[in-house]
Amino acid sequence: MKNSLLYFLFIGSVLFGCERKEDTVFEETADTRLNAALASYEKQLVEASSGWNAVIYPAGGGSYGFYFKFNNQNRVVMYSDFTDSSAATPKESSYRLKALQTPALIFDTYSYLHVLADPDAEVNGGDLGVGLLSDFEFSIFPDSVKTDVITLVGRQNKSRLVLTRASEAQAAAYTSGALAKAVLFNNITKYPTYFKRITLGNTTYEITANATSRTMKLTWLEGATPRNFTTTYYFTSAGLVFTTPLVNGSQTIAGFSNVTWNANTVQLGFSGGGASGVVASAVKPVAVDAAAPRRWWQAPVASGAYWRSWTGFSVNGVEDAFGISKLTSTKGEYAYVIYQPISARYDYFGPVFFADNVLDNDYAYAPIASFTTDGRVIFKEGGGFGMPAPTTGPAASTINLLYDASGFYLVQTSPTTYDMVSAKDARAWISWF
Repeated sequence: MKNSLLYFLFIGSVLFGCERKEDTVFEETADTRLNAALASYEKQLVEASSGWNAVIYPAGGGSYGFYFKFNNQNRVVMYSDFTDSSAATPKESSYRLKALQTPALIFDTYSYLHVLADPDAEVNGGDLGVGLLSDFEFSIFPDSVKTDVITLVGRQNKSRLVLTRASEAQAAAYTSGALAKAVLFNNITKYPTYFKRITLGNTTYEITANATSRTMKLTWLEGATPRNFTTTYYFTSAGLVFTTPLVNGSQTIAGFSNVTWNANTVQLGFSGGGASGVVASAVKPVAVDAAAPRRWWQAPVASGAYWRSWTGFSVNGVEDAFGISKLTSTKGEYAYVIYQPISARYDYFGPVFFADNVLDNDYAYAPIASFTTDGRVIFKEGGGFGMPAPTTGPAASTINLLYDASGFYLVQTSPTTYDMVSAKDARAWISWF
């Protein structure tokens, strides 16, 4: 018993000695070290005299370009490629570095970053209550902090924000309006036809750009064989950047630069892959995806989900041509248009409204979908649901177009998005999410 007691006393003294030794590994307290790290991060942000190029990758998908210039008064000036206005107009807001569970960079007043995370779907086209699943508070991990590159992780949605030290020339380009010039590319939506093509070098590419999901799809023919390439993209002062470059034989396209836009002639031009060209209209896909219509129809069936569109049909390059987003109802405010595949007999199509945290509708249509061997879906009238649908106005114009006898091509723009394009003349289309 005496020996056992001495043994435990010996072990206790060893452990106690180890604890005392570990306590002296750091000469400063944990709080002191943390505050020093925060000061070091702020110093790095501020002393980048030309600011930082930035790309954020929201958890909801897509990629968006920013430029930040931090000062030592907890103020930051930024540009964003999200809209024409935010690309041209700098916005100043506040930021701070704070010790939370990890060191964190917090943009603590409403800024262009907050626009992506805004829960109001009308602000950013995202989901009601969560926006684009983006962030404005970011954790900083020491291993992700390099001299010229800092990678941060959103604290709420785990978005990734990558800061890259900007050059003096890049900073000057932002302040002189280069980002605003780059986003002129968005005018591609103003072409009267959905299908657009450009020849760069020896290849003609069909361009399908989805500004909501920030995806770019290029389609071309290699002999008689269609090829497809899809990537996300964002804008910088140098132009539109692909997150993954396209390699087509000896041609590599990392994005588009030297963007020009002529509103009078509705003509967009740019350079890519060492060549320049002008975008031209087309009335048919360069290669029809014959399986796409049925794939689109089948996708939500198993889960009972549905397709939705914020603005209904674009016609001749005019978004929401029928004004369906302006619809009102006794059930509340307009939310979106839905198409829900149900059965071979009929489907469900119409506007839904939002009130008291509930989605509801006054009326809906019951189109019957059929599929052709040449890659079209054709909708025929099959009745309706609820109260009688209006015979004039936005909803009536929308359903009349849906029932056009020529039908529609389906273009898959990402794993979860499709564009449905009039097969008659490609002058009308609707984007489904």
